[in-house]
Amino acid sequence: MGKYKVFLNAGHGGSDSGAVKYLVEKDVNLKMAKACRDYLTSKGVEVLMGRDSDVDRTSTQITNMCNGYNPDCAVDIHNNAGGGDGFEVYHSINPSSKGIPLARAIEQEVIKIGQNSRGCKSKKGSNGDYYYFIRNIACPSIICEGVFVDNKADAAQADTDEECRAFGEAYAKGILKYLGISDSEVSKTTPAEPEKSDEPEKTDKPVSEGYLVKITANNLNIRAGAGTNYKYTGSITDHGVYTIVAEADGQGATKWGKLKSGAGWISLDYAEKL
Repeated sequence: MGKYKVFLNAGHGGSDSGAVKYLVEKDVNLKMAKACRDYLTSKGVEVLMGRDSDVDRTSTQITNMCNGYNPDCAVDIHNNAGGGDGFEVYHSINPSSKGIPLARAIEQEVIKIGQNSRGCKSKKGSNGDYYYFIRNIACPSIICEGVFVDNKADAAQADTDEECRAFGEAYAKGILKYLGISDSEVSKTTPAEPEKSDEPEKTDKPVSEGYLVKITANNLNIRAGAGTNYKYTGSITDHGVYTIVAEADGQGATKWGKLKSGAGWISLDYAEKL
C-alpha cells in the first residue's frame, strides 16, 4: 500500500460565490481547504484538491475527480448561511457509513479551537442522501460547514487568514485521527518513501536584491525545495518579516519563495509582500 490519500474540495468558486454577507464563502472555503491540505501533506498524507484557485467546477467534475483518485476519504469544505451559529458536519444517512466516525473526529477538533458545534448530521433526499457530494462519492465522504457567514459574531471567527488556517488544521487533525495515524506517522509504507533531492528546482527565478514578506500563518512549514513534495525542514511560528531571494512554482501552493537564510522554501500563500 502507498501513502494515505485524501480528497479535499473547497466549495463553490469562480462564478459561484456561495453565501455572501460578512464573508465571501468561496474565498473562506479555499483558505480553509489549503490550510487543511498543507497540514496533511506536512505529515506525509497525499492530497488532491477539487480546486486550488478561484475556478468553476461542476458537481459532476468534482465527484468524478474524487472517484478517479480513489482516496481513503473525502471532505467538502463549506461555510454556512441562514442566521445560525456554529459548526456542523454532514455524513451519509447510512448508519454503518464510515463517514460518521470521520465527521465525529473532525467535530472534536473544531470544538478544541473554540467553535461550538451544532452536531454531526445527515439529510435524506428522494434518491438517498440529499447531498450530491455524499451520494455520488464512493469513499467515506462528509461536508463541513465551519461558520455562518451571515451571522456577524460567528463570521468573525473566520475573518482572518490565521482563523481560517485554524479551521483547516482542525479538519486535518480530525482526518488524521480518523485514518488512525499520528502526527509522526507519515505513510502506510515501511520504510517511508525516499524524499526528493534537497537541491532547488531548475525553475528557480532569482529575485533581484530580494524582497520582504510578513508571515500571516501561525505555523508555516519550511521545505527543502519549492513544493510540498519536498522534505519538511522546519517551521516559522512567529509573524515576523523574512527576505525572499527566489521564487518558483511548485506542488501545494500558488507560488513558493526561497528564504535568504538558506533554511529552505515557504508557501507565499501565507506571506504578505511588504
